Amino acid sequence: MMTSLQNKIPPPIIMLLMALLMWLLHFKMPIYQFNNSFTFYIGILFILLGLTLDVKSLFDFKINKTTISPISLNNATALVIEGFYRISRNPMYLGMLFILLGVASLFASLSCFLLVPLFVFLINHLQIKAEEAVLEEKFSIAYIKYKRKVRRWL
Repeated sequence: MMTSLQNKIPPPIIMLLMALLMWLLHFKMPIYQFNNSFTFYIGILFILLGLTLDVKSLFDFKINKTTISPISLNNATALVIEGFYRISRNPMYLGMLFILLGVASLFASLSCFLLVPLFVFLINHLQIKAEEAVLEEKFSIAYIKYKRKVRRWL
């Protein structure tokens, strides 16, 4: 019997909600504003890095002909361990994290950066732990060996 995921909110939606909260915090409750145009360029760099991670990781899933849906892991047909998956078990979520770091840098407000750990917490507890249980059940020894070799985030 396959374990089901408890989270029914796709991680990209969680990321977008976090970005929206950053926008709200920036305008309604800015804790500290950085007065440095350098943060804009850092933000663009992080967003591009995050998009690169996400697109390449999605492409790796397509090459392996397996589901890209984080909600329907029971449909997974292959364990993807190449590309960025050699250095992170979750490069798509890492990409989303980098995008949020980029958004926080663009707003240049400390209050925005406070939401980044919340995103990591939510993804770890609502998504990754359940995903790992499903993948371990589905791919057993191969996934356990992969988990021992590659870290969850970085």
